[in-house]
Amino acid sequence: MLDSWEAKQSNYQHTLTVLARISSSVCESKSIPRESLRVMLVCGSDLLESFSIPGVWIREQVRAICRDYGVVCIRREGKDIERNNIKVVDELVPNQISSTRVRECISRRLSIKYLTPDEVIEYVKQQSLYLDSANK
Repeated sequence: MLDSWEAKQSNYQHTLTVLARISSSVCESKSIPRESLRVMLVCGSDLLESFSIPGVWIREQVRAICRDYGVVCIRREGKDIERNNIKVVDELVPNQISSTRVRECISRRLSIKYLTPDEVIEYVKQQSLYLDSANK
């Protein structure tokens, strides 16, 4: 799900900013009491591995995400993950579809027809998302 606020932003938003925004908007709506709310980053193990690649993430933001929010990680086949404040969920039906692979397909101008809903495909086309400048 893409937060409507995030979709309206003209530039990339840091993950920590988005988590804080979602947390505050849910609390402001008073639909869930703050003490009952737990906003967490949901990701695949490939994104989680990128936390340790120098230059990909701002180190302080990784610490804040893990400390203040936590992470739910969908373990891909063959990946072992054990870290503090990270909940690991095994895939019930193993697949190799990930947001990273979908973005790679888009940047190479390959079809993502059966990888994601048609509404997402249309939005990506309208916004010209994930296209390498070399391919434009």
